[in-house]
Amino acid sequence: MFMTLNKMTRYDANTNVMNTDVDENVIDLFELFRAILKHIKLIIVLCILFGVGGFFGTKLLIAPTYTASTSIYLTPQISESGSLDYNSQMANSKLVTNVVNLLTQNNIMSEVAKDVGFESADSVKKLVSVSNESNTEIITISATTTDPKLSKDIANDTVSTFIRTMQKNLNVRNIEVVDKAKLSYVPSGPNVKKNTMMAGVVGLLVGVGYAVLKFLLDNRLRTKEEAEKYLGIPVFCEIPEL
Repeated sequence: MFMTLNKMTRYDANTNVMNTDVDENVIDLFELFRAILKHIKLIIVLCILFGVGGFFGTKLLIAPTYTASTSIYLTPQISESGSLDYNSQMANSKLVTNVVNLLTQNNIMSEVAKDVGFESADSVKKLVSVSNESNTEIITISATTTDPKLSKDIANDTVSTFIRTMQKNLNVRNIEVVDKAKLSYVPSGPNVKKNTMMAGVVGLLVGVGYAVLKFLLDNRLRTKEEAEKYLGIPVFCEIPEL
């Protein structure tokens, strides 16, 4: 406890003007760091609690998903000499982008939806993803659902429906299935480790935010130096805390 000279306004004899001191609030980073360390136990506890909540929340509240993938390959034509036709290779390279887009068009997705028992093309389209391996004519079609068998059926039926449509409408016959989708009961999601770490980080931010907010809202003067710095006047006396 300390006492200060309670005089914030002073009289300037030279100018005959009453001057009032203007206080400046400056955040002391060292004191802020000390305030955070003071609540380190709370921060650690919040990290653990949020992390445990993220782990069990992911395990108990989020249904596991299963992904099945199949791949197709655009085969180039063979020239009369037995070598690969360069023009055919270039055409296939340009065709890859079109194939990636055509695979999820409504006409393909509508047929797949009928085959697997879905109501609309959009309900199937949001479950399917199509990707192309860089610098290749290999295209991968993946389906992710909460049922491993349904994922396999959607992936394989998408490919078979697409090949059948391309052969019938565009007479494209150089699409081959590289690897059919297989039934797998190993979940592809959710990522329990990632969710647990993210929840722990949220707990860390909450704990640090609480410590910083409490420090910023605390306007008490605890030491003689703080009183002199804040008020701009000397300390008259200081009473030790018993």
